[in-house]
Amino acid sequence: KAVVSTQSTGEDFSRYRSLLQSIRSAEEAYNDGSKIIFLLTEADLRYLAENIWGAQSVLSQWEDTYDLTLVRWNRRQEWSPWNCVLLTNEEARAHSKLTKPEEAYGPVFTQKIKYRHILGKQYFSSMPKLADYMSKNLTSINMPLPSNAEKVMYGGRKKEAEKVSLPPLTEAK
Repeated sequence: KAVVSTQSTGEDFSRYRSLLQSIRSAEEAYNDGSKIIFLLTEADLRYLAENIWGAQSVLSQWEDTYDLTLVRWNRRQEWSPWNCVLLTNEEARAHSKLTKPEEAYGPVFTQKIKYRHILGKQYFSSMPKLADYMSKNLTSINMPLPSNAEKVMYGGRKKEAEKVSLPPLTEAK
């Protein structure tokens, strides 16, 4: 499945506008000072969903964007491109009940999620509005990649990585 070009119609962005409002409402309900989602735009959310997460649920590979949402991976940390997961609404409800997702999903699945978190952090930390916020408010997240990350992520199929235009794998420092 090819990634949709960055040129879009109003209809394309209406889904992401709705998703952005939904995530913002959910984050306000946490009442924990979450700020990052309020710095992002519909275009940012679209990039995250399509290019980092492949525009499908990481659990079921469901692709209908109207059935998908980005929820906190670890509910004790604020929502961010490096602490979220793309799931169907139903999967998200179940996921939100987990206190330790790493234990619930297992190590292989968790590595897939952490790899996407690294990609999200790399991409979004280069944006001035987030880089400034991160330098003032966040401590470094140390998420080293396993030596077999590409194999874990794509079963050794390079085509998958090319489809979603992922950057080459690098070790996190």
